[in-house]
Amino acid sequence: MAINTRSPYYVSISDASISYATLNLYVWSGALASVPATAQYTLKKSIISTNTKVSFEVAELIRDYIEVTFNGTYSGQAVYVKIDLEAFNSSDVSLETSTNTLFGFDGYSYFEEPTFNVDTNALLISNRTIFTLSDNLFRIPVYSAFAPTLTFYKGNEIISTQIVNTSTDSTEQIKYISVYGSTTDYDTYAERVIESGGVYEGSLCLNNFFDSIDAGVIDKVNVIGTRIGSEIIENGDFATDSIWVKQGTATISGGSANFVGAIGDWAGVSQSVVFEAGKTYIVTLDAVVTSGLGIKVQDSLVDSSIGVITTTGSYTFEHTTATSTTLVIGRKDGASAFNCSVDNVSVKEKVESSDNIIIKTIDECKYEPKKVTFINKFGVLQDMYFFKKSVEKMKVKKESYKANIRNYSNTYSINEHVNRDFNVSGSESITLSSGFLNETYNEVFKQMMLSEKVWITNVLEGVEQVLSINVKTSNITYKTSLNDRLVEYTFDFDNSYNTINNIR
Repeated sequence: MAINTRSPYYVSISDASISYATLNLYVWSGALASVPATAQYTLKKSIISTNTKVSFEVAELIRDYIEVTFNGTYSGQAVYVKIDLEAFNSSDVSLETSTNTLFGFDGYSYFEEPTFNVDTNALLISNRTIFTLSDNLFRIPVYSAFAPTLTFYKGNEIISTQIVNTSTDSTEQIKYISVYGSTTDYDTYAERVIESGGVYEGSLCLNNFFDSIDAGVIDKVNVIGTRIGSEIIENGDFATDSIWVKQGTATISGGSANFVGAIGDWAGVSQSVVFEAGKTYIVTLDAVVTSGLGIKVQDSLVDSSIGVITTTGSYTFEHTTATSTTLVIGRKDGASAFNCSVDNVSVKEKVESSDNIIIKTIDECKYEPKKVTFINKFGVLQDMYFFKKSVEKMKVKKESYKANIRNYSNTYSINEHVNRDFNVSGSESITLSSGFLNETYNEVFKQMMLSEKVWITNVLEGVEQVLSINVKTSNITYKTSLNDRLVEYTFDFDNSYNTINNIR
């Protein structure tokens, strides 16, 4: 699971005898195994009144270690988060412990969707239509935990298929996929030639040739992914006689749940709040059947079978539950005496996603389109083009004083400044027009305005220059095709630096 660090995220631990709890929070990037030797944060919190639960808000702490940057290279920027909780009684005796490892993204949820996270879809953008510039690559950010497959179509022809593999490295969780894969940083064919050390000589015939065969002219992208979530079951290895509810003659010992009984006996173990209605889960376990008719795995005490086991072995079941939340494992039938056991029980949610993205390619011959990159609500880089008119401005600030230019001879030079300026600084801004888009881009503009970091890419003689900007426009009236017929926006941006270099 991932944490949206721009929105609150609470972790809790409870016990009937709890007096206080401690939190050790580890944050790091890179390999899953590279856990820091010491926690970045260690917190202690006492219970309030007669409560039996202690909660900590951790999102703000995690975000201190996420710094999304962009210099023209598209790279995944997420972190690992390990959360260790421990509950104590008033005598400082440990009661309960909890450990969980998750990802941290620089994303957020809206007020209307407090449970939103990136674990529900392989796509890390909200819009399902992308307007892109002719002869320019577009990139689709995806979550590699879904092992997504992206198929690029031109008409009914498959131009390219890109497969993203899962990874245990935090820097590989976010991938930016173009028709050429995830390692391409150039935007245009001309830039590709120049970056390779060549000389690009454009011509009308050459442009027409590329328009006819260029793989970048894509009509649709299909994105399919499957993600197996984190572990839901606690004490699945039966290391202790805890968590599981024992029923009938069942026992927990020797690292397994044991079902031994005579004809007519019942033996089973259960955990509640495992399943959620309508969701699909992968259930795995190891079973030993010594005697009897076997073992039944079900989602409640009612006979709703997930799977039946009749011989010793390792088993995997896929299950979608209608209403029940409880996992029950027990002997299959009481028609005979039985002796069997289970171990290494695991339940993980299976999330499948399938989306089509429609690509609208725009040929703009009059204006110079501008590419703006921002951090969207998923915490990833997203590009959008402003296709139409752009206007650049500069504002100057200065102080002045009146100088005495008369010299010791009581004369002066007419070339000297009487009114002198000092501390002169300038700041530039640009106004961009989006051109005509569709109303799915209302959400894109919304996320751009809510972004804390925005960049504009200029191409000078085939070489990219990425500059930081700030969105100056502070309000927006959403447009729809019903009310406005055509959806077009104009935004003002300020350069986030002064015109004169004063970085000291």
